[in-house]
Amino acid sequence: METTALIFIPDISGYTKFVTETEAKHSKHIISELIEVILNANQLGMEVSEIEGDAVLFFRKGDPPKLTELIEQAKRMFLDFHVHIRIIQRDNVCQCGACRTAVNLTLKFITHFGFLEEVAIRDFNKIMGSDVILAHRLLKNNVPENEYLLMTDDYFNTQELEKQYLESWVDFKLHMENFSNFKNISIKYIPLTAVRNELPDVTKFKKEGYDYSEPDITIFINAPVLLVHELLTDFDAKLEYIPGLKKIKNHQPINRINASHTCVFDDLEIHFVTRFNGTKEREISYIEEVEVSKGFAFVSDYKLKEEAEGTVLSVKIFPGKEKRKSSLIKKIILRILRGLILYKVKKTAAENLNNFKEFCERKAIEREKEKFNRD
Repeated sequence: METTALIFIPDISGYTKFVTETEAKHSKHIISELIEVILNANQLGMEVSEIEGDAVLFFRKGDPPKLTELIEQAKRMFLDFHVHIRIIQRDNVCQCGACRTAVNLTLKFITHFGFLEEVAIRDFNKIMGSDVILAHRLLKNNVPENEYLLMTDDYFNTQELEKQYLESWVDFKLHMENFSNFKNISIKYIPLTAVRNELPDVTKFKKEGYDYSEPDITIFINAPVLLVHELLTDFDAKLEYIPGLKKIKNHQPINRINASHTCVFDDLEIHFVTRFNGTKEREISYIEEVEVSKGFAFVSDYKLKEEAEGTVLSVKIFPGKEKRKSSLIKKIILRILRGLILYKVKKTAAENLNNFKEFCERKAIEREKEKFNRD
């Protein structure tokens, strides 16, 4: 049975370019995160009919929400969306195209009020009807903006325009669209760019002041610096070059600041937390905090520097901070024990980095072959 309903579609602007011109491995995770942000910002109590890759098809049966409520809903989703993108940008470790260009994504909203019919398909209520088709057609419009709230007159004419209750950034623009099988569609839209002025500051993490004057290990890798960084910060890649590593567990899909993972060996587990990633003058810094299941902690500070046609990779390993207070005698014993363990850690790290060097150089050759075959 047909019923009147609000049809509301938040759509990610820049999605097609993002997913077709960047690495699929991370772009799909970023889009998934952003869709989750949109779903969590649903303050109008709308139902979800379907998620369409770059858009969410919401609907709400009954009387339409007030104009002020609709604008506030769009503003809330827009701000939450861009705060999350700023957090991605702040915490970014990966240098792939998807992670670097997520900042170019934004949101637009399509709003229509009309008739629809619900059809139950398994656990979902799919909505159908000509008004649903029209709302989808409006996603491909000629509005000269890429972030806006669009409203058809079918929705707008249900409202009483009381400008005294609207925020100062709200500026209605008139527009007309023409689609086959539909009459000329009169719409109004509100640009959302001014809402960016209300985005909160997202504080960037500060790097600890470690003394890096004499690295413990330095190697030259015959591979591009961005490839070396990609493989160094890829959790799963460790399975390719660390002997005895059985599996990686408890890791996030994308490595970012405060992301963690655990390397599992036969007799111990090693827990890693990403603490810093920064670039300057063809040099990348990457820092991990490491804790061994037997109670020892340390910090690995990596420097990757572009040189000739390869990468100079250096690492300095520092003992971690003591978490418990101890007596003087116990401190001395622990310091000696920590020194012995740190020596073993550095020796193992040197062996692993040599394996890592071979792994990177093999991957560099594979990438060149793939590029040659594509060209």
